[in-house]
Amino acid sequence: MMLSDRTRLLSPPGTSKMRVIANELKAAGVDVVNFAAGELDIDTSPTVKSAAKAAIDAGHNIYTPTLGLPGLRKLVAELVSRQCGTPYQDTEAGVTAGAKQALFNAALVLVNPGDEVIIPQPYWVTFPSQVELAGGRPVFIDTRRSGYRLLAADVERAVTAKTKAIVINTPNNPTGTIYDADELRRVADLALQHDFWIIFDECYASLVRSGHEHSNIVALRPEVKDRVVVVNSFSKSQALTGWRVGYVAAPAPVVKAMENLQGHTTSNPNSVAQYAVMAALREGMAPFVDAANRLLDDRLQHALHIVHEMAGIKAAPAEGAFYLFLDIQSKLGKSFRGQQVKDVDALCELALAHANVAVVSGAAFGDPTGIRVSYAIKSEDVTKGLLRLQRFFAEIE
Repeated sequence: MMLSDRTRLLSPPGTSKMRVIANELKAAGVDVVNFAAGELDIDTSPTVKSAAKAAIDAGHNIYTPTLGLPGLRKLVAELVSRQCGTPYQDTEAGVTAGAKQALFNAALVLVNPGDEVIIPQPYWVTFPSQVELAGGRPVFIDTRRSGYRLLAADVERAVTAKTKAIVINTPNNPTGTIYDADELRRVADLALQHDFWIIFDECYASLVRSGHEHSNIVALRPEVKDRVVVVNSFSKSQALTGWRVGYVAAPAPVVKAMENLQGHTTSNPNSVAQYAVMAALREGMAPFVDAANRLLDDRLQHALHIVHEMAGIKAAPAEGAFYLFLDIQSKLGKSFRGQQVKDVDALCELALAHANVAVVSGAAFGDPTGIRVSYAIKSEDVTKGLLRLQRFFAEIE
């Protein structure tokens, strides 16, 4: 079978691969702790569910405008205006089938073949693939040496005449690190100076651990608004990942180009989900988010207590989202019960086979020395799974 050349750029995301394997083992009766999921384990809010049922009963089961219902676009524009501290019009906002589509739209309408796009690593698994599918070339910045934080000085060194954009994801997936406000301001200044785009993925902006604060780059430097594509989602903060509702805010010509593109791909996002999200925006999402953050704060504290007892294991700053990113470099090249731990993928396979713990290999995120652990699972499973990992790591020598 002759497939297109672009299919060579595609491989299954490492996050979904481990999630599927863990679920299959669970279905077979194996007591697996699944740290691979990238979603909250709590149900979505009663407001959202009730509004969805009402939308179905009201017959809202037909096409909507491509980038979402006018009322929803207006509410999204108002939301982004509050978050950014600068006004956004309805024509500068759009609704997509999850944030992933918003990011893919951005890549296709901004990047030409041969353009370079700067991507800090570790990165969310799909960023490089979207750039490559648009014909661009990812240029990676390794943040490990700076404590998993993005430094403007590193961005400046990566900028060339071919630089078209930088993708910034904060709070970061997979590390959970929040990028510093001063560094973001400097990156904004670089975008203005060198005339490149900032694709600002803040899907975890609402899920910030106690004592930390997330900063939107437009709020920090309003002058850069015309060079920024803000991407966000209701999936994480409202626990409705399966509903596929994301959104984008950008200059009106960019949003219009996305509308044209989306009209030829998926057309509108799920109509019922749009009505449900409108209800959440009107009634206020803060109580649900606050409750989720209190739960996650508690789980993180218990998780860190165990991680700090793991000899030779360090964690990235867990300041937002719901991930722990563990540096397991000290275990690579050693042996577990006579089997060589040749790389991070082998370590993950051994952990699943012998400790019944599913984690995501850092290789999927461009970091072959780390693993991602989600603590957005039942508290007792967080404890049980990390204790299993602790015993597993202790046997690698």
